[in-house]
Amino acid sequence: MPGLPALADRQSPLLPSTPVGRQVQWLCEVSHRAPISDAELRAHTSLPSVSTPPGLRVESFRAQPRQAERRAYAVLRDADGDRHHLMLETDAAGRIRALRFTPIPRSWAELGDTVRGLAPRASFLASEIDRDGQIRPVYGVAPTTPRPIGSAMALYVLGALAHAAGQGRLRWDEPLAVRDAWKTDLTSSVGSVPDGTMLALRRYADDAIFSGDASAIDHLLGRLGRGAVEAQQVRFGHAQIGANLPFLTARETTQLKTHPHVGEEYLATDGPRERLGYLRDVVAHLPRPTGFPDEPRFTDSVEWFASPADVCRAFAGLVRQATTQPAVGAVLGQQGTASLGLDVGRWPVGWSKGGAEPGVVTENFLAGTPSGRTFAVSLMVTDPDRPLDVDATRAVLRACAAGAFTLLLG
Repeated sequence: MPGLPALADRQSPLLPSTPVGRQVQWLCEVSHRAPISDAELRAHTSLPSVSTPPGLRVESFRAQPRQAERRAYAVLRDADGDRHHLMLETDAAGRIRALRFTPIPRSWAELGDTVRGLAPRASFLASEIDRDGQIRPVYGVAPTTPRPIGSAMALYVLGALAHAAGQGRLRWDEPLAVRDAWKTDLTSSVGSVPDGTMLALRRYADDAIFSGDASAIDHLLGRLGRGAVEAQQVRFGHAQIGANLPFLTARETTQLKTHPHVGEEYLATDGPRERLGYLRDVVAHLPRPTGFPDEPRFTDSVEWFASPADVCRAFAGLVRQATTQPAVGAVLGQQGTASLGLDVGRWPVGWSKGGAEPGVVTENFLAGTPSGRTFAVSLMVTDPDRPLDVDATRAVLRACAAGAFTLLLG
């Protein structure tokens, strides 16, 4: 896979001597000798109880980037040969504070049933990206149905940034001043930086992809212009770009959802041109959002939309860009496939970008093999009527994605 950098954090199944590594080792040990005493339980975890599948062994282990001591993911195999996705997080004392075992589907049919069972609306696609940059669908559930994707829309922003850099209209290391008008969350990485601070475009891109920093995304949008991102959707082969016209900023989306009457007025306007005028004349003058609704709001209308097939095509477009711009792969590879716990020996290339808000969760991954084969997996679930348990939903989607990559290799 020319142009795509291999992951730097190659780790064997041998567990590191870190708090999370030691606790994964302990879990595997106790799975062979349960039950355990209360004293041993208290020594290893602050949880009231721990239940593991029997006979666990580590198939692969990955530390969470930027939190390698405290959070990790693994693929474990039990005594019956079934595989499980593990998420483990430790506290300041090195004890387990959060733990999730999630079964990894063993077949496409099981995987499809699992995704459909998460929410009233679900879509999924596993595909191979061939050497010509085209996607070859392998298995899907409503793969061409558009769903809200939250901050995964940053894939299109990143693509527009790479396109502009490729044309020489900007540089990845070009400085851009932090502006109050482009901030949403003052606690985020970029949102907490004093106005006027000069940050490189690459820094904004890193934060936009790694953590979905709304302020970072909007600074890139501000530099590029929303028209550049709208055009990038066309270049990436987005099938229904009309659903994203005008392409909203993160701040605008939050304002429209935070003020329902404003959102309703916006939706009542007649077409993209009138909506753009409403954003300029009304929404731009609203104060910075101070929060986000706790319940789903306007998930079918005030959002960014894509189908799993659209996202896989976006990944294919980013692969093409990465062949001449290594920064693309480096930005998308920050998290990579760490959250899936995939073995980096079998999958030395990994990219990812998810998105979540009340009622919306999406997880999207690209992974490449040592022989140069490239695969993309996109999963989307939506409940327009009630919030989803984001952590639990993500755990299942990540287990499904881990299973999908295994099935894709056959």
